[in-house]
Amino acid sequence: MDIFLYSNEIRNLNPLEQRLFYRHNHWLEFDFKNQHVHYCINYITENYPNGITRNNIIDYLKVDNSSLLIGFLLTMIWGHGFSMHGRADNRGPWKVNKMLANFDNSIEILENSKKHLLKNDLISAHLEFNDMERCRVNFFSKYLYFLGRALEMKNYPLIFDARVAKSIGQLNVNNIRLFEILDIQPKQDALSFVNYVNEIHKLAHELNLPAENIEYFLFNGV
Repeated sequence: MDIFLYSNEIRNLNPLEQRLFYRHNHWLEFDFKNQHVHYCINYITENYPNGITRNNIIDYLKVDNSSLLIGFLLTMIWGHGFSMHGRADNRGPWKVNKMLANFDNSIEILENSKKHLLKNDLISAHLEFNDMERCRVNFFSKYLYFLGRALEMKNYPLIFDARVAKSIGQLNVNNIRLFEILDIQPKQDALSFVNYVNEIHKLAHELNLPAENIEYFLFNGV
C-alpha cells in the first residue's frame, strides 16, 4: 500500500473529533417496540443534542458500568449520521430495529464481544455478530473499534466499511479508470477483518502514528 506518500496528511488528522449529526425525531419517533431501547434513544438525544463524536462514544464506554446497549446505539446513530454538508442515512432506525429484534440475544452478543476483546480475541469478537440480523462488519467493526479504544487495547479493532475498502483498493490500483467501474466492499469473514486490523497497526508502527489516523484517512477517501 503506497500510503507513505500521505504520511504528513495522515499525521495531522484528528479522528476523535469527527462529529456526525443525526435527526433526533427520526430516531425518537420510530417504534422499536421495546421500552428499554426507547429509553436509551431518549438518553442519547438528551445528552448528545449537537451530534456525536468518536471521542463521545469512547468516553461513554470508558465509564464503569456504562450500558453496552447505549454504547451500541450511540455507535449505530453515529454510523448512520451525516457530516455538516452531508445527508442522513434514513434507514438507520429500521436497520437497528432489525439488529435488536432478538433483544436478549443481542445483549448477549454485546456482552460476549466485550469479553473477547478483553482477551484480545478479535476473531471471536467478530464471530459473535454472526447471529445479529442486518449487522455486518461494515457496522459492527465500528462498535468493536469504539469498545476496543475504551478498553485501551494496544492493537484495537478498526472500522472496516465500504469507504475504507474502496480507499484501500484505490491505493493499490494502477489503472484508476478500471478501478472506477468496480464496487468494492469489505470481506465479511473474521480472518480478513483481523488481517486488516493487523496490517493497519503494522503500517501505523512504521509511520509512528496512531492506527486510527490511517483508518480515518481511508474512511475519508483518497
